[in-house]
Amino acid sequence: MKWPLRSGATLDNWVDRSSRLVIIGDAAHAMVPYMSQGAAMAMEDGAALAYVLSQLSSLEGLPFALRTFQRERIRRSGEMQEASMVNGLIWHFPDGPEQVARDETMRAEVDGRPFASSANQWSDPVTQAWAYGYDAEEAMERRWDEAMNALIVGSSP
Repeated sequence: MKWPLRSGATLDNWVDRSSRLVIIGDAAHAMVPYMSQGAAMAMEDGAALAYVLSQLSSLEGLPFALRTFQRERIRRSGEMQEASMVNGLIWHFPDGPEQVARDETMRAEVDGRPFASSANQWSDPVTQAWAYGYDAEEAMERRWDEAMNALIVGSSP
């Protein structure tokens, strides 16, 4: 049995105009499963949202906090959507030159030898560090500091 896998377009806005509603998880950034990160993105959303909300001392700051959250999370989840689509393409090359080249880049990994890179994004060291080493709270703290500094000097982050 076959069924299509789809990914939605990146949304420009996750926050309602009233700043009383924000979407996260698959509602905000559905993705194909080829990086196994759909649930992880939802967890990152939750951690990032908790961080910005913890910075507030009153509801007046909510729109600013949600815009700051949205800016960071749209960037990160969009990159993961793209990586997942790329991994899907890599894994499903038809037999031929691209498939042979892909397999060759994974040869050391398959043979159990040390390797510095692989077309297999799940085990490629650079991709692993980027995908699985991301700290949503730390990233949100940096984004928050940038946004606060921009607010103080009167520019946009």
